[in-house]
Amino acid sequence: MSEELSTKTVAKLKAICKENDLPAGGKKAQLIERIENHFRNLILDTEDESISLEEDIETIEKNPEDEVIEEAKYVPLPDDDDVLVADLIEAEIIEDKPRLSVISKSEPATLLEQIKSPKVAAVLISILLAGGGWYWYVNNQLEPFVADDLRYGDQMDFKITDGSLSATDGFVEIVLDNFETDEELNWCKIQLLLPPGASWSGQSSITNGGPDQLSGDDDLLGAVSSKGSLGLNWLTVEKNTQHDFDEISLIRHLPNTNSATGACKESGLSTPASLSISTTTWTEISEKDILSTSADWELEVEEATRTVETQGTILSYGTGGFLSALESIAPGVMMMFSPIEVRETMGTSLIQTGETGAYLGWDWVVIGEDLSPTDVKSWRVSLENKEISDNCLGHARITMWVVEESPWAIAQNVDLQISGKEGDRSACGSATQILGDLLLPEGTLSLNLEMVQTGLERGEKLLDLGRSYSTPSVGQYTPKSSELNDWGDTSQSHLPDNSTLRNYPLEDAVACLPFVDEAVAINAALDDDGYIWRALDNRSGENTEWNISWVSKDPNSGWVQIEVSGVASTENCTYIAHGSHENTPAHNRNEIPAALSIDMLEIDLSDSDRFPSLTGDDKFFTSSGQYHPETRVGHLIVTPDGDYTDWINEFNSDDKGATTLDLSRSWESSGFSNTLSLAMDATTGQLIGWNLYQEKI
Repeated sequence: MSEELSTKTVAKLKAICKENDLPAGGKKAQLIERIENHFRNLILDTEDESISLEEDIETIEKNPEDEVIEEAKYVPLPDDDDVLVADLIEAEIIEDKPRLSVISKSEPATLLEQIKSPKVAAVLISILLAGGGWYWYVNNQLEPFVADDLRYGDQMDFKITDGSLSATDGFVEIVLDNFETDEELNWCKIQLLLPPGASWSGQSSITNGGPDQLSGDDDLLGAVSSKGSLGLNWLTVEKNTQHDFDEISLIRHLPNTNSATGACKESGLSTPASLSISTTTWTEISEKDILSTSADWELEVEEATRTVETQGTILSYGTGGFLSALESIAPGVMMMFSPIEVRETMGTSLIQTGETGAYLGWDWVVIGEDLSPTDVKSWRVSLENKEISDNCLGHARITMWVVEESPWAIAQNVDLQISGKEGDRSACGSATQILGDLLLPEGTLSLNLEMVQTGLERGEKLLDLGRSYSTPSVGQYTPKSSELNDWGDTSQSHLPDNSTLRNYPLEDAVACLPFVDEAVAINAALDDDGYIWRALDNRSGENTEWNISWVSKDPNSGWVQIEVSGVASTENCTYIAHGSHENTPAHNRNEIPAALSIDMLEIDLSDSDRFPSLTGDDKFFTSSGQYHPETRVGHLIVTPDGDYTDWINEFNSDDKGATTLDLSRSWESSGFSNTLSLAMDATTGQLIGWNLYQEKI
């Protein structure tokens, strides 16, 4: 047994230790003894099962894809003094001479195989000429390693030395999606550039939660208590990333009014700007799912006459955050904006030349040893997002450099290019071309970043991801079938409102419609199987205004705006305006999902114990559980419609439509103009998220 282990390198012995939950520190002899004792104890403890050390080692070394190996826990790395130079020499000499990875001719060639010969020949010649340089060569080769787990209290500082973001046409709206400004933005292209000679800074960290976050379970010390979408408390790992873009050249292009095609002007308006983004993600520890994501941001733009200062907070349950709209286009693309966590991306794979894997749509391959942009000897890894390339949406590529001492990549280069509807997808099948047209707006999006590590601090305790604990019971807040109203199948005209927090709910507005002479179209539609798919109130005045959108079975669609001041009558129901919708939604009662009534959703949201972040002077509800008077309440019914309905249903056969409740509030305070918006899933009772936008007056 010991003879077999002695032929293996220190790195492979460490890998065996980590895969079997053993400490990986110490000299080679200690590692061998530890492994032997481990398997000897397994044999003694298991009477009915024979365990072969040889088979276990071969499984780890030769067949990593034949079985799923439980993710190993991190163990502290040894100090540099614990591993003597002699041990390193012994490990390399006992093993055969350093060799190149052998790739089967039947397998796809790696980048290494395509470019291998000249560099390898030069290294070998140098060794031969140096004579005594063999010792130097062996001592300076990187050991393969398994990526280290993150710990509570870990912190990495980084800087961005080169960066640019460019968006045109429809992608401008995606980039500006978080800025809920009333200003009409007709830019057709924006660019955010790092000025020459400048750099941006940032930090990634793992919060080390204190005892106040726990309910008596000290074994989970470090975890942080956080609210989920149903307002329940969960234990999570809290990850923070701060980006400080102190100097930005913001270039905005307007359409060329003299051009027949409306193309963008080649020259744009360049103004100095600064942007700060702080993103926090809470990952539930037992299931390792993202519970929620928050992003706080501040933006200053130096206009000709004044400095425009804006700021805001975005909270979403599940994945999300700043620029999260990109995630719907290509899952996994958001990892391009922050330092990459090596263990999460590469798992327990031994990081060595030729090793490959996949994570969140990204295929990765270890190219080999290389110097990072800061001249640190490291392993270079290439990643490509196959979701983007396979669907002919463009390309997304990352090159990162990793070392054993850091749980994050010590450097990474990012190259993202996405082409919209006008992009060339001729090489893709017809279904993929349709998918690209559905997902993407017109225009292009490009991102280039070079990020390098500037500092690293390690915590002590391993993250508790995967650990079980006394989780909250979601059943108490999960809607029961008896609480869901299947109004679409019962020929009702709208989602039940029945609010007790607001005067004149939707039922009062619908009762008013027969008393409004100008509401001919909506009355005819509702009398003939039509229904209301969108309604929004306005209670800022003494009475309540309702803007109601309807669809008939023809289908035709329009809207009417009325004021309600009392029990339905000619005197209490006042006409304001009406019109038709240019894009008519499909009349599709069968796809309207059963949902909770609006009053049930309001009771949940106004519960300050479940959703404390929604109560306060700068939120939706007062301390007494009432709405702030500026708060508007609406709902939206969405069903599959359009030319591609049947095609979409083939991919989402179990999906019906969706019903959401939305709240919005606009007010002024402390020198800022504020806009707050919220969305909630009316079919599950889960909060989707909220967005606060503030502009200095």
